[in-house]
Amino acid sequence: MIMKQYSIRQRLVVGILISMLFILGGMGFWSQLVAEHESEEIFSARLATSARVLESLVARQLEKATITNPIIINLPKELEEADGAGEETGHPYESRIAFQVWRNDGTLLAKSASAPNETLGSLKPGFTKHLLDDELWHVFTLTSGQVSVLAAEKNAVREEMASDLGVAILTPLVAGALLLLIVVNTIAFTNLRPLQALADLLSKRKPQSIEAIELHETPNELKPVIHELNHLLQRVRDNFTREQRFIDAAAHEIRTPIAALQIHIQNAVNANNDQDRSKSLEEALKGLRRTTRLAEQLLTFSRMSGSVDKEKVTLLSLDAICEDVIHAQSPLIHQRGQTIKFHSSGDYVIQGEQSKIERLLQNLIDNASHYGTQNGVIDVALNESNQFIELSVTNDGATIPDAEKEKIFNAYYRVLGNQATGSGLGLAIVKEIVNQHQASITVENKSFGNGTKVTVRFKTIDTSEST
Repeated sequence: MIMKQYSIRQRLVVGILISMLFILGGMGFWSQLVAEHESEEIFSARLATSARVLESLVARQLEKATITNPIIINLPKELEEADGAGEETGHPYESRIAFQVWRNDGTLLAKSASAPNETLGSLKPGFTKHLLDDELWHVFTLTSGQVSVLAAEKNAVREEMASDLGVAILTPLVAGALLLLIVVNTIAFTNLRPLQALADLLSKRKPQSIEAIELHETPNELKPVIHELNHLLQRVRDNFTREQRFIDAAAHEIRTPIAALQIHIQNAVNANNDQDRSKSLEEALKGLRRTTRLAEQLLTFSRMSGSVDKEKVTLLSLDAICEDVIHAQSPLIHQRGQTIKFHSSGDYVIQGEQSKIERLLQNLIDNASHYGTQNGVIDVALNESNQFIELSVTNDGATIPDAEKEKIFNAYYRVLGNQATGSGLGLAIVKEIVNQHQASITVENKSFGNGTKVTVRFKTIDTSEST
């Protein structure tokens, strides 16, 4: 499977850039509309004001005047020749602003030098637009008696003004956006540096190194990742330690029965008669059985402690499991001259892995039989107490000293002074299964000076909710 690779910093910068383009583009477009609207109002107000000034100062006198040619108000020569020059004597926009004074009989009384001889627009009072010689004019007409005053300006003036306003507004925004992008990129690069530091640290580690990861500076967002990595490394260390301990212990434990097998086989080879040979072979066969059982227990313990044998957790009937396991164990129990009994006061259900619960009960019964008296009784009982389902296995025989009751669950541990042979793994496997099912286990005397009672407590469940 090919994993898709990408840069967090690149995604952050690109995402911010796209967002800024949309936001600033919208702001610029909106600013342009506002600028055009405001310039329209400003220019229209100026036209109206100019017309009223003309009406007050000129139109009323011209209405009574008897002239044959209109009065032309000229601009300074430098303004007429170049739009961008002569700002000391006026403004370049004056060449794009014009006015006319008309009498109602169609006589042009006065006009600016920039105005044409034909009417700039309708003589109807108010604002109008008029196309003249492919040039659009905005016109305001003011009627005063027999005279109409027309103040007009070219549309290009308004467009240029709106464009200049838009550029004036957008330029700081664009410059600020570019500067912000550089700043964001720098901040992202600086704050994402711990990720690169973590990658560099991991790349420089030796394959066999499983020590915890430590960074000089760790951001809060990266702490969970480092914590989980260290937790994973801790589990790896525990597995390595457990496997090494298992290998060392297995080599130590299996060396003795193998050496004994070699001795018995050698005795059989060197026997002087058939009786001695048969006895040596019989002892070798017993040792082989013990070695096989030890190997099985070692394999089981390794798989249980390493959580390799995982199966589906289901609702289990403890009564049914007890009956099946007891039925399977009964021939061996009876062969040892012992009796096994089962007591249950109800139908008890737990949640767990069936094969492991069966293994737990098998080991408890086998341990009780192995260390119990030859003609004793093994009691398996189920009952409920304080919201716990209790599975207990009891035998007759020697008691376990209080100081050693916790130690018997350690792998390869054997009670001091006990002559019974065993691998020391049966109860260790039981303890591992108990831990995996979030249960608890206790050891106590059956009675004063007699026997041992091992009790496993499982949490009760609500079968109605589980189904």
